[in-house]
Amino acid sequence: MDAESLAQVERIVTTAVSGVEGRVRDEMQGLRGDLGEKIVAAERHAGALFEEALHRIDLVVEGQQALNQKIERLETKMEHEFLEMRALIQLSYRQLQERVETLEQRVQLIEKRLGFSA
Repeated sequence: MDAESLAQVERIVTTAVSGVEGRVRDEMQGLRGDLGEKIVAAERHAGALFEEALHRIDLVVEGQQALNQKIERLETKMEHEFLEMRALIQLSYRQLQERVETLEQRVQLIEKRLGFSA
C-alpha cells in the first residue's frame, strides 16, 4: 500500500472515529440530561412526600393535643363529681346517723316509761 492510500485510509478511519466519538459524546450528554431531569423529578417527588408526611404528623400532633385536653376536662369533671358525690354521701350518712340516734333515744325513753330498762 502506498503512502497516499495509507493516508486516505487514515483519514477515513479518523473521520469514522471522530463521528463515533461525537455520537457517543452526544448520547452521553443526552443521558446526563435525562438522568439530571429524573433526579430533579425524584427530588421534587421526595420533597412532596416529605411535606405530606410533615402535614400528617402535624395532624397527629393536633389530634393528640385535642385528646389530652379532652382527657383533662374529663378528669376535672370526674374529680368534681366525685367530690360532690362524697359530700352528698357524708351528708346522707350524718342525717341517717341523727335519725338512728333520735330513734334510739325514743326507744330508750319508751322502754324506761314501760319499765323495760335495765
